[in-house]
This record gives sequence, C-alpha cells and structure tokens, in this order.
Amino acid sequence: MRSYLLSTLLVPLLTFAVTAQQGRYRFIPRDTLRYREITEGHIVLRPPGDSVPIMTRQDATFAITGEQGDTATAWYEQLSLSGTSPMGETNTNTDGALHLPFRLVIAPSGQTTLIAAPAFPAEVAAQTDLSRQFEDCFITVPRAVLKPNATWADTVENSHPAGPRETTQSRHIRRYRVLRDTVAAGGVAAVVIAIDQEMTLRNSSPLEAQQVTVVTELRGSEEGTAVFAPKTGRLLLRVRRGRMEGEETLQGQGGQMVVPMKFEYTSNLALLP
Repeated sequence: MRSYLLSTLLVPLLTFAVTAQQGRYRFIPRDTLRYREITEGHIVLRPPGDSVPIMTRQDATFAITGEQGDTATAWYEQLSLSGTSPMGETNTNTDGALHLPFRLVIAPSGQTTLIAAPAFPAEVAAQTDLSRQFEDCFITVPRAVLKPNATWADTVENSHPAGPRETTQSRHIRRYRVLRDTVAAGGVAAVVIAIDQEMTLRNSSPLEAQQVTVVTELRGSEEGTAVFAPKTGRLLLRVRRGRMEGEETLQGQGGQMVVPMKFEYTSNLALLP
C-alpha cells in the first residue's frame, strides 16, 4: 500500500518534468517577443590585381507576435546597416524599412516558412536581402525530451525571388546536440544546444544600370550554440560563426569574369527582456 501511494504521488510529477523538457515553440497570440541580432561580415573579393576587402555590420531589433494557429507577424523595430570598402564608409538610411510586416508560419518544431515579405526601399535592398531574415533564424527542436547528449538533424531549403529578375537559392544541413542544462535570467530552466551546419547559397541578380548579371555561388560551414527554454517554448540565445567560399561570376554580352570570394561572419541573437 505504501509503495502504491508513493507511485501515485510521483508519476504525475515525473510526467510533468518530462513534458516540461520537450521541445516545442509557443508563440502566443498578442504576446510580442523582441529579439536583437548583431551580424558582422568580412568579404574578400579577389579580382585580377589586388584583393578587395569589404566589411558589413547589421544591428537589428525585430518583433514577432503569434496569430491564429501557427501563423505569425514580424517586423523590424530598429535597424542599422553600415559597411566599409575601398570606396569608403556607408551608413544606410533604414527608416523606410521599419514596421513593415512579414507573414510567417512557424511550426511547433520551429520550422519557419515565409508566406510574404515586405518590399523594402531600394537603398536598403541594395545593401542586403532582408527578406531572408527568418530563413535560418530559429533552430528546430524535436518532440523528444531535450536531455544532455540528445541529437537530431534537419535540412532547410529555400528558393524564392529576392527582387525583380533576382533569385536566391539556399540549403542548410543542420546537426544538433544538447550539451547541458542551464538556468537563464529570471530562473528560467533551459538547455544549451551545439549546432553545426553545412551551407550552399546561389544568388543571381542584375547589376544596376548595366547589362550584366552577377551570379554568386558560395559553400561553407557554420558552428555555434543556442539556448532554448522548453517550458516557455522560446529561443533565448543563438551565437554562431561561419565561413563560406566560392565565386562571383559577372556575365555580360562581352563574356564573363569569375572573381573568387571568401565570406566570414559572426552573429549574435538574443531575446530581449
């Protein structure tokens, strides 16, 4: 009898503990989450002659709120785009890019599908393709318990027009492993997850005011970590570093020129209080 009573008391507690550690995202309607993401990139082009270094920096705060079902709306609340090149420094006016809505479907696993992206001002679009913000933003999590050494993998593929006569194709093969349990700010129970991925990217776009098409093809890898809170269903932090190599091919009526290219970047994403 004593053993039976003890089991009766413990089973609900154990069930609750296991359920709380299962990976599921939750975007509650009218509950707005805000993330800050800082991404820095270093590009080196190697045309005939001297190498051309280009530095880029994007500092953004975006908001995301759940709607009916798995749909969500997101928008930029703050955005800074800057860079340096042999031509000098650039600081892009991004006021016209703020508060424009993205429409997304975010499955409980975190798999994100872009339904509609806003049309960004030409000055911003010339610097970066913001429509790809959510392509590889959220990690995916399994329905299984997120315990140390748990592993899983996924593949994310996207192909969409990034603008008039411009197309982008990408493929991410991602592998995950839970490193350990942790406690985040506010006493929130979470898990630390290691992530590595292999990536390929192909972009084709016209060169402004010239009869030239630029085709960029890159291949590389990325490694990093993320912190996910199973009980609240939220990604709290993601830090990563990547390296890609390939070439830019300038195609015109007079022929083509292939320019080797290297791209290295770091990215830090954090949920704001």
